[in-house]
Amino acid sequence: MASAKYDNTDGRLRGRRAQARRLRLWSADPCCAGCGRLTDWPDGFQADHIVALHKGGEDKDHNMQVLCLPCHEAKTNKDLGRQETVPIGVDGWPVR
Repeated sequence: MASAKYDNTDGRLRGRRAQARRLRLWSADPCCAGCGRLTDWPDGFQADHIVALHKGGEDKDHNMQVLCLPCHEAKTNKDLGRQETVPIGVDGWPVR
């Protein structure tokens, strides 16, 4: 019986197939789809779902894009409905 760790009931690519997709995606266009910055292989980007899976997006190549790490974090926060937190100084006022 397969371990739950290796269960693929959600249909997402994993392992070598996922790494092959990352390389294929990055090779086609290594620039961030958000800001246009050139990203580094292999750790300078995230393979991002354009339409998030939890919003009905597919885990297919046509729904993937290269995003640099800051753009991916910002998009993920937006997709999840998170708001940017404003740091508060010791005087109690927002720090900008």
